Amino acid sequence: MSATTGPAPVRFRPTEHRVTFAGLLRSEWIKFWSVRSVVVTMAAAFVAIVGFGILLPFAVGSQLSSPEAAQQGIDATSVSLQGAQLASLIVAALGVIVIAGEFSTGMIRTSFVSAPGRLGVLAAKAIVLAVTVAVVLGVAVFLAFTIGQAVLNRNDAGVSLSDDGVLRAVLGNVALLVGVALAGLGLGALMRNSAGAICTILAALFVLPLLLLALPESWGGPTIREYYFANTTTNVISVTQNPEYLGVGAGLAVFAVWVLVLLGFGALSAKTRDV
Repeated sequence: MSATTGPAPVRFRPTEHRVTFAGLLRSEWIKFWSVRSVVVTMAAAFVAIVGFGILLPFAVGSQLSSPEAAQQGIDATSVSLQGAQLASLIVAALGVIVIAGEFSTGMIRTSFVSAPGRLGVLAAKAIVLAVTVAVVLGVAVFLAFTIGQAVLNRNDAGVSLSDDGVLRAVLGNVALLVGVALAGLGLGALMRNSAGAICTILAALFVLPLLLLALPESWGGPTIREYYFANTTTNVISVTQNPEYLGVGAGLAVFAVWVLVLLGFGALSAKTRDV
């Protein structure tokens, strides 16, 4: 009696796939542009920057038709970039949505399972957010400046990038947008609630600076206002310098510290808290 032998069974060995940071970046890039609210928010920020960059120079240019107004002078750069101030509120909300939205839907669990260290996920989100805001809204800022100055030049009030302080102010507005977006990301990771984090960051940018104006000098009001998050870039984003606030270099440095602190608290929350 003979035994029938067949082909040896094929044994499958699972292949281990190591998660790389490049993979995390690619994943976050895909997630960023696949969320409709993120795309709409980016579009709203772009339109706000360019739209105000066109409308405000037209309004200011009509007032410069009188000799008295023309003699007073204007900060032409700030006029064409006022939309970036409004857009900073929008990108702050964008930064929150990018991370807090995943906590709300539970998708963040999948991200953290694939990258147990968790910090790599947050770092990838921060890089994708910063690069996207810098490139997309950077184009909007330069477009608003170019069109706005063309409008103001009809009244001989426009400036060029080669003028003193102009390029620095234009790039300062881009840095403001990137920094505020990252601050929103850090706060969103810390609070893990979109509505609460958005209200908090908007209050920090718009409401608290107004309240700080009421602080008396005896309470250190001028110093607090000078070093407060939303005020540190006052001289960074404009050609005309305000002596009541930090200079360009110091203001940019303090602003960066604020952003890094918020990102640090967000990273600590992501690393230590359960999802």
